[in-house]
Amino acid sequence: MNSKINLKLGKALALGGLLLAGAAAHAAEADLPPGYQPSRPVTGTIRSWGHGFLRPMMKLWEEGFQKYHPGVRFEDKLVSSAAAIAGLYAERADLGVLAREITPPEVAAYEKVTRQKLTPITVLTGSYGNQDKIMALGIFVNESNPIARLSFTQLDAIWGAEHKHGAPANIRTWDQLGLAGEWRGQAIQPYSGLAFEAPAYFFSQTVMKGSVIWNEALRQCVNREDELPSVGNEKVPPKITRHADAYQQVVDAVAGDRNGIGLAGAGYRSPGAKLVALAAEDGGPFIEATPENVANFSYPLARAVRFYIHKGPAIAANPDVIEFLRFILSREGQALVAREGDFLPLTAAAAREQLKQLE
Repeated sequence: MNSKINLKLGKALALGGLLLAGAAAHAAEADLPPGYQPSRPVTGTIRSWGHGFLRPMMKLWEEGFQKYHPGVRFEDKLVSSAAAIAGLYAERADLGVLAREITPPEVAAYEKVTRQKLTPITVLTGSYGNQDKIMALGIFVNESNPIARLSFTQLDAIWGAEHKHGAPANIRTWDQLGLAGEWRGQAIQPYSGLAFEAPAYFFSQTVMKGSVIWNEALRQCVNREDELPSVGNEKVPPKITRHADAYQQVVDAVAGDRNGIGLAGAGYRSPGAKLVALAAEDGGPFIEATPENVANFSYPLARAVRFYIHKGPAIAANPDVIEFLRFILSREGQALVAREGDFLPLTAAAAREQLKQLE
């Protein structure tokens, strides 16, 4: 009798193990975008206009797509995001490749010319800290500063002057954020890159709710080439320069300024400066600016790369472009994002959501 019970128990445990293994495999499968299955042959030419720093990524996608569709051709004019939307409404491009946030004048121009709405498709997550690859933004303070987290309402009142997020007044001293003792009455010194560039524009739209009236004390850093002292006995020594990255300057400035607060790429680092956790809502959750939180888009200052296409009653979607985007959003297409190294792949849920936009 005991042997029969043990046999039944062994079979049950084995079956349970198989079910658990199957469930684990199913869960792992659910964490990946769907694999690419061609729905139709593509033999036409796909024209892309837009951001130059996406060239390597586009090359990987195009070569990957051509393995399934050897007859397809690509014509890329990837020089600047400024060309992306104009290429679309002039009907010179099929894909508008934008590596920054779109601006209201670009939307208005497209809609005025085409008489239809633009269709954005999110194709990947921006980088963790490459200023040329739509980097996630981080807020830095001096390592001696007790501040560990800030809400968008607080950031808006620190960096801006209209506090559209609902703060009762500007925040200009550290005691207004609850710091006491030696911090009382100490003026907050903000640092950033140029306020009209894409990172600050994204911050102003997201955190300051569209306001472009910045803190009057803002210090803006710019990319520059610093000449280094010459070395050697040459009569005319060669000129040696070092690139000074604007956002590295921001983080370095905060590291050297106890009262500093900096807006830079989340992936930048400097001894003496630290990142703070951020929350879009006053009650949290407060999210750390880690690569994982940027990749899964839980971090509120993560950014996405979006391509724009025709998909309306006046200018219909190009079936070849839709098929190419299906590949980009597939498991194979997002694996190529990981291979590129700076950009981050979409989550499976985000990729599936974008695939629905193509239907």
